[in-house]
Amino acid sequence: MNHVVIIGFMGSGKTRVGKQLSRDLELPFIDLEKLIVKKMNLSVREMFERFGEPFYRALETVALKELIKDTERKVISLGAGAPLQEQNEKYIRELGTVVYLKGSLDTLRKRLENSRKDPLLDGDDRDEKIKKLLKQRDPVYKKFADIQVVTGVKPFEELIREIEDKLQAYEKNS
Repeated sequence: MNHVVIIGFMGSGKTRVGKQLSRDLELPFIDLEKLIVKKMNLSVREMFERFGEPFYRALETVALKELIKDTERKVISLGAGAPLQEQNEKYIRELGTVVYLKGSLDTLRKRLENSRKDPLLDGDDRDEKIKKLLKQRDPVYKKFADIQVVTGVKPFEELIREIEDKLQAYEKNS
């Protein structure tokens, strides 16, 4: 099944882009994180605090496996950590065309400034944490990316148009 899979760092715009693409392409939209939160009836933060990060990552893997079985094409936004789990690599590749939304440090810093959603950014020196996570994650995201676009530098409509053009070209040549 060739779903459109959106990956990127927290604050890169995965949900907003995913929702717009799903409207434009007339496909259902799934946010993997929200799917898990709804199923567990707990926030990501609560799952991390109660059961630890490995538990949450295992839930992501189970959800990815379920989505592979879904034969209706969708736009799927993954949580920022899902591609980092080695066991998820084959599932993400199987899902479909992967779009990496790459945010600059400045863009992400601004967008995450008041966010308390992600427990990995808790504590002092958020900037250093963002830099470190970006440095770790960027090569992984690039490895997955069939399509890569930079967020936060052009108007949203132009970004969506760029993604849709690249998607069309990629899928035509695949």
